[in-house]
Amino acid sequence: MKLLIVVSALKDIAPAINHFNAGLQPHTSLSYLYTTNMLHHQIDVLETGVGVYQTTYKLTKVLALQKYHLALKVGFGNSYKEDYEVGRILNIVNEKPGDYGMMLNNEWNDHYDFNLLNRESEPHVRGGFVNLTNAYMNVFLPFKKVVGVSVNHYANKGTYQLRKEKYKADCETGDGIGFVYPCLYEKQSFYQLCVIERCLVNDTEDFALATKVMCETLIDLVQKL
Repeated sequence: MKLLIVVSALKDIAPAINHFNAGLQPHTSLSYLYTTNMLHHQIDVLETGVGVYQTTYKLTKVLALQKYHLALKVGFGNSYKEDYEVGRILNIVNEKPGDYGMMLNNEWNDHYDFNLLNRESEPHVRGGFVNLTNAYMNVFLPFKKVVGVSVNHYANKGTYQLRKEKYKADCETGDGIGFVYPCLYEKQSFYQLCVIERCLVNDTEDFALATKVMCETLIDLVQKL
């Protein structure tokens, strides 16, 4: 299988790479793309850096070079529900753009409210940025399917409720839409996993635990694919 793994920082998955004794070879022209082999898979690893703009640009450049059997994003996020505790892995099947818009008459209006985005226009699927390409992954992976919202500013305990209600979201990411949008436009099969590092309901967080879970999950996925 030709697989693309998308992460914000290589250090976050270093234990998984070391587990397979996989040395990363830099791409000849793209400084943020690396190639390796894990088991019987040929794998490219894309290090996006932090931010939706970096993710969108770098992923678009990579997908312009070639397509993959699967693009897999493993990232971190904050949960809006108490039962999605720190270390929980969520399968984001619908990613929504969050704090992109402005306040008008003391009410938050996003790009849809201003008709700057049309839910019927490409690359929307069924009225949103919905992933319909990963049905076969759901057969053998137990991760809860959820709605994510991409935000520029992480919410705190006092403000997440607005986003939860407006977007019917289960969690927030910093760059999920930057991954989903190019994949949908390029007709690239993809799978987006979010490891909860912070629960906004009870204000608990543990980045070390989330990183450990991310690496264990990646190792398991590579072995199962």
